[in-house]
Amino acid sequence: MKAISTFVTLFFIVTTAATSAVLYLNENYKLSAALCIIWIVSLTLWIKSAGMNVLNNEKHVAQNA
Repeated sequence: MKAISTFVTLFFIVTTAATSAVLYLNENYKLSAALCIIWIVSLTLWIKSAGMNVLNNEKHVAQNA
């Protein structure tokens, strides 16, 4: 279930980046910049949370060994 949630979140981050690119091409620079900031922050938080999940799983495996 965690994997599905992780990939759904990543899908929305990629969709936000694509929307930002389309808005930039349509010369809507301010909204594109706002979306760009949002997707960079979202991607950073996603990487941080995904990394923490991996670390927690490794700790759990190490404790069970």
